[in-house]
Amino acid sequence: MHKLVSINLVTGDPVRLSAFYRDVLGAELEENHGGPDRIEIWFGPKTDNTACIVANRDAGFAPRTYNTCQGFELRVADVEALYARVCAAGIQPETAPQDLPWGYRYFHVKDPDGNGIDLVQKL
Repeated sequence: MHKLVSINLVTGDPVRLSAFYRDVLGAELEENHGGPDRIEIWFGPKTDNTACIVANRDAGFAPRTYNTCQGFELRVADVEALYARVCAAGIQPETAPQDLPWGYRYFHVKDPDGNGIDLVQKL
């Protein structure tokens, strides 16, 4: 069985972008793979989850033709609490929390580079 082990977010400022994921969304940082130009972030235990690699497009860690991602989804335990945390950080989400007909509650926010993030809680 195959497993997705990482996704890449290519940016001009990995320190700034990874700080958003750490400070606003609660990710853990692991900065031992390339210093400030390649930062691994994790949502949950490293052994069970997919890493998100925040890489500097100008430092050779990703082809210069890469662009930002279209977006991704993070499952969270309490969407209302995270929505309040995002708003308290001065960030305006794209949507308020809302229920989806298939049994989830979510809101949408963009990171500082404009990557879309759906923050989703199973009801």
